[in-house]
Amino acid sequence: MKYIKSFAASMVLASAMLATSCDPSDFGDINETPNSPTKSFTYMMFKDAAMYTRNFIMTSSSFDPWPAEWSGYLSEAKNDQYGGLDATSTYSASTYYTRVIRGLNSIIEANNDPAQNTTTAVTAFGSNNNQIGVCMTLRSYFFMNITDILGPIVYTQAYQVYGDNPIWEPAYDTQKEVYAALDKDLCDAYAMMDEKGSLSSSHDIFFHGDVSKWKKLNASIRMMLAIKLADVAPAEGKARFAKAYADGAMTDAADSFTYTFTTNATSWFYSIGCKDAASQNVYFAPNKVLVDALKEYQDPRLFTYATVGVSRYAYLGSVAGATDEYDFNAYKGIPSGLSGNSTVGRAKVGACSTAPKYCEPQATYGLITAARTLLCEAEAATLGWIDPSKASELYEAGIKASFDFEAKSDGAWGGKFKAADYIAAHPLPQDKDAALKEIAMQRFLAGFLTDGIQAWADWRRCNVPTMPIYDKPASLGHYTYPNRLAFGSSDYSTNGDNLEVALKDLSNGVDDPWSRVWWDVADNECPVIKWTE
Repeated sequence: MKYIKSFAASMVLASAMLATSCDPSDFGDINETPNSPTKSFTYMMFKDAAMYTRNFIMTSSSFDPWPAEWSGYLSEAKNDQYGGLDATSTYSASTYYTRVIRGLNSIIEANNDPAQNTTTAVTAFGSNNNQIGVCMTLRSYFFMNITDILGPIVYTQAYQVYGDNPIWEPAYDTQKEVYAALDKDLCDAYAMMDEKGSLSSSHDIFFHGDVSKWKKLNASIRMMLAIKLADVAPAEGKARFAKAYADGAMTDAADSFTYTFTTNATSWFYSIGCKDAASQNVYFAPNKVLVDALKEYQDPRLFTYATVGVSRYAYLGSVAGATDEYDFNAYKGIPSGLSGNSTVGRAKVGACSTAPKYCEPQATYGLITAARTLLCEAEAATLGWIDPSKASELYEAGIKASFDFEAKSDGAWGGKFKAADYIAAHPLPQDKDAALKEIAMQRFLAGFLTDGIQAWADWRRCNVPTMPIYDKPASLGHYTYPNRLAFGSSDYSTNGDNLEVALKDLSNGVDDPWSRVWWDVADNECPVIKWTE
């Protein structure tokens, strides 16, 4: 691949520059500058890689948050650039290979190298095994999301570009192979992490040095991988899930894997949600699918996801007399995919806008929440992969964890709504198929602007909720939201032969957004509805 070649070339060039700079006439360290360290600290590389996790919350391009659009959470409130479903069609993972995953691999290599692993540049981040385990876990998180976007990816040969026989055009692994390799890597990483060992609290931006939480994240990722095998490889899925469940995943909202934006990188929604009320710089708002579902369930999480658009943004419209923030009827979502001439129709919607907490410059977003893992456990119990008698208990715990994550537990929301009352009103059905659908629905209701790619994966796999498409042009020929993204042109120009072989792993062998990845066998055709202004 071009990006792998470029990285290798840059490394060779850097080595050559270092070699030619070693002149015997140099006077010790006089030519060194304290502001350009000659050694890379592993914690610096970790922080650099960790920053890229935010791209899976919505997208690396804030003005096209396709994972949140295609899973029923956001719609365009002002324009219609992406509602046609074909505006975003290709995806490049090159930066993840050349910078993120390569950086994590470098940390692993440094901790395995006796010549480096006792130096301050390495040990400042923590004990060797914990660094290796943490980086393998985070690396697997990246690979899981990349393969769930594309399907087959370069994995096994991705970094075999060194030595006497470098592989310049690496083969692609099937998604089935990638999933098996990730499960093995994660099991190995779990075994390496030791709560008695060290991990820097100041440099671990996720769990602040708490290794027990890294182990819970590790098991949670394994469960999220395994549950997606339910329709294609249930025996492997059951075995992998049971092991991860026994190891112990996230069970409390405080365990959740989150990302907090910094002053150097403000939150996506600060730019596209409510950056400047005076200029009405709001491009996306809660989707009608989400808002209608929350209203149908009388779900108070609506009041933490959205705020009533009374007069805040004029073009969103307003609801007469909507002064009670706890009035379900005051909230209306934006239909997704209205045609370009439907601006007036949007204004008449009288829509709500996204809650201010998501619009803060330094907002905190969920990457993987305890609610998701507990509801995955509820699904596994319903399938008989783990103790079936625990299905209702896990289902209720997942809902409670979602309420807690929103910091709206018992007695909140003006004293009008309690988690226990909500759970009592929505018990897990006894029928297996109905239970699986309800569990998927609760994952959807809990996932607003969290879990990113995995929330989109949920819809592709479970077809929950129903996602209508408004004013979709018949000429497009597709009547569903995308199932994946296609590879970019650079993948074809630099490694086209291997890519053509890899595409056979897709449902119809065609590299387009409506092919399906290995685990996606659900029928996701969407009802097409004509919007009447």
